[in-house]
Amino acid sequence: MATLDWRTTLAVELTHSRALDEKRGVVIQTVLSYTSQQGERRTRVHSLSLCCSHHLLDTFCNCQAQTLLTFYCKKMYCAVLERPLQELREELQTEVTESLACYRKHCSSSSVSPGQLVLPQHLKTLPVYLNSLRKSEVLLPGLRSSVHQRLQLRCQVVSMDTKTTAGHFYPLLLPLPVGGDTSSPLSLGEAVRCTAASLDHGVLYLVHGPLVLLLWVGHNVSNTSLVQLFNITCLSTLPSGETKLPVLDNPLSVSVRSLINTLNSQTHYTRKLRVVKQGDSCEEALQRLLVEDKSPNGGASYADFLYHLHVNSIQLLVR
Repeated sequence: MATLDWRTTLAVELTHSRALDEKRGVVIQTVLSYTSQQGERRTRVHSLSLCCSHHLLDTFCNCQAQTLLTFYCKKMYCAVLERPLQELREELQTEVTESLACYRKHCSSSSVSPGQLVLPQHLKTLPVYLNSLRKSEVLLPGLRSSVHQRLQLRCQVVSMDTKTTAGHFYPLLLPLPVGGDTSSPLSLGEAVRCTAASLDHGVLYLVHGPLVLLLWVGHNVSNTSLVQLFNITCLSTLPSGETKLPVLDNPLSVSVRSLINTLNSQTHYTRKLRVVKQGDSCEEALQRLLVEDKSPNGGASYADFLYHLHVNSIQLLVR
């Protein structure tokens, strides 16, 4: 308990041995006894009332992909010290495959063709989240990651809340305005999908996750943008790695620095801005964050993972 603070989020898996009553529902109650900083003994009681249903469709309609991601993340990351990593990755795939097969069998329309992929409305993002979890450095170590790095990453991620966990496994990829109107504030709603196909070689991209802040510079970025943001005239003179943007009096510099300050205020972790140029050897840092693509450590792309989920769920139903 001494390692917990107000930012720590816990996950608990509960089972029941008797049938639940739909009319009465279920109440979960927890009691926390602790000593305050002033030495006072305190007891805090939390009560949560939940509805029950015998209909699977109700269950799927009330599921949340980010909540399930957070639960599976904590469950798998806690188990890495005791179980083989391959076994954990297979368990994740089996869990989501069985869920999709169950939904297809009991909740989908009878008019669905065998070749059509069927996903619950509220769980459409679950496959991309769980695939990102499966190929994370903790569950699928890369050649360049050390045991100490993976242990540190595990400790940081396992305590994250739901929103932060989702941002870690699917970071924001934000294109920055170059050569256009930079007078208006940058918006977080302009994020693009985390895949190399989204990258324009003439654009700057800011990658934002709870533990990372990365600025990718395409090799066709205009010299005007380089001058306005970095105060340099040639891309070859821009060093890769940790940096601090110069304070320049122009709309692009002001907007980007303001956006970075806003993003930093939304995370509980201290991050340093890292510049990655297209084609540099350090570009692997960006490739690990493009979670819809095949990862450098051999993890499957989102498209391949989704295809295998579909095929395996169909096979479960025809057995």
